[in-house]
Amino acid sequence: MLFAPRTVEADARRRGVHLLLHSTHLYKNLAYILSSGELHTARTLTKLYGSSAGRFLHDPRRYEKFAVGLDYINCSLSFPNCELLYHRSRTDWKCEWIHFALRLDLLSRADTLFCPVSAAADFGRHVQGGLAGFRALFDDKVAEHTRSDLPREVPTHPQAEVLVRGPLDLSAVETIIVPDSAVALEIERLCELHGRNIRVEVLPQYFVWPKWLMKKG
Repeated sequence: MLFAPRTVEADARRRGVHLLLHSTHLYKNLAYILSSGELHTARTLTKLYGSSAGRFLHDPRRYEKFAVGLDYINCSLSFPNCELLYHRSRTDWKCEWIHFALRLDLLSRADTLFCPVSAAADFGRHVQGGLAGFRALFDDKVAEHTRSDLPREVPTHPQAEVLVRGPLDLSAVETIIVPDSAVALEIERLCELHGRNIRVEVLPQYFVWPKWLMKKG
């Protein structure tokens, strides 16, 4: 073969994707993650914490209809799933969540899965792997959403997911993205406490509703 097949990571970079994000709750989860040194799946959390594991999950009931998700860490491309974070927050989602920016080469792992909509939709039947699965995230139309006015690096549907098999060592985290300097100082303190050397970056633009999701009057 004259040319090697294009990898998912290469296709992602061609589209301008530079962030693979896993969002986690600042107060409930972060200290436990830094202490354990891993991003856990629903299955490993259940083994660690038993019936208390639900408090660490975005949506514990999701796995009743999506068993394959038990072994995966849900991620988003280019921008966090702010609709999910908003609905999972009890106060202001911008103050409750932080984002782990993961290495993009995880996209090319053979066991990484992709879903153009929420992965739990229709019992997970829209989930697929490989380059075709990745490209489906950018179809011209996904459900009621189209690519009209979307940045080229953003999936068509706001709830599109990348599923990375876990648990995942924190060495896969390149940056912790936070909304302001006060949160950054607290996370830097926690990282030092737990012996984790992870860059913390203040990027408030990832904690507001993007213009392509703003409701039009």
